[in-house]
Amino acid sequence: MGHVVVKYKVTIKQSDEGRPDYDGIAGRIDGFDEVQAVEVKPLAFGMMFIEVQAVLGEGDGIVDAFEDKVREVDPLVGRIEALEMGRL
Repeated sequence: MGHVVVKYKVTIKQSDEGRPDYDGIAGRIDGFDEVQAVEVKPLAFGMMFIEVQAVLGEGDGIVDAFEDKVREVDPLVGRIEALEMGRL
C-alpha cells in the first residue's frame, strides 16, 4: 500500500476567553505519528491558522480518520482544509 502526503490548513475558532492557544493546539497535533511538520501562520486581522503536513496510508477512510483525530484535539478546532495532496 502506498502513502500520500497531505498539507492541511486548520483554522481555530475564536475563544470567548481571549486569544486561542495556537501553539498548544499545534503541539498536540505535532505529537501524532503521521505528522511531519506543523507551523502556526498568520491568516488575517490577528487570527492565525495551523498548517499541518502529514503522511497517510492510502485506503478508504484514512484521510477522514486523520481529520477526525485532529478535530478531537481541542473544541476550538474549526475547519480542516486540504491544501495539497500528492503520492510518495
